[in-house]
Amino acid sequence: MPSVALSLDGFDEIAEEAERVGYPAIFHNAAPSAKRLSAVVEKHPNALIVAGHSNHPSFLPEEAVSIAHDLRSKGAVIDVSTLDCISTQWRNDASNLDALIDGGCVDTISTDFAGGHWDGILEAIHRMVRKEQLSAPAAVALATGNVAAVFPQMAGDRGLIEKGKRADLTVVDHVNLSRVRHVVIDGRVAVRNGVPV
Repeated sequence: MPSVALSLDGFDEIAEEAERVGYPAIFHNAAPSAKRLSAVVEKHPNALIVAGHSNHPSFLPEEAVSIAHDLRSKGAVIDVSTLDCISTQWRNDASNLDALIDGGCVDTISTDFAGGHWDGILEAIHRMVRKEQLSAPAAVALATGNVAAVFPQMAGDRGLIEKGKRADLTVVDHVNLSRVRHVVIDGRVAVRNGVPV
């Protein structure tokens, strides 16, 4: 398809800019782009490249894991997306997400519009913990500290709980980690028991 070919042609240009300016670049990782992305990661070792939504449904689970291991071994960051694969399951299921988590090759988690049917990050975290794929701290890190480490220019004082950081916190239900109980923004309670303050 012409639009895919044009996008693939731009991969090197984006990687070169990422090397030049020192910012990470997020690339679409799916069956049509995986081979090109692998070549770009190899060609531009000084670029921080994020392989976005590496659990794309165009992969079979074993393909997703194999490609993620290859990209990661070359220095890429492996991102998975909630898409609509956790509870909505409009078009996708969680088989690729599960395979990548079980394969130990996921660095960050994000969302994707998924035609307006996307699931929340906390739903994915709850699934990982419930299925005993990851500990709660390791699952939460995919959406917080790991993201801050990959995108320090954008994260600034967020993503980690430590002295000098902003103290944006979400307190969730201990049984259902996707249920938000309280939200603290910059050290002030913004939501208490699910109700905005």
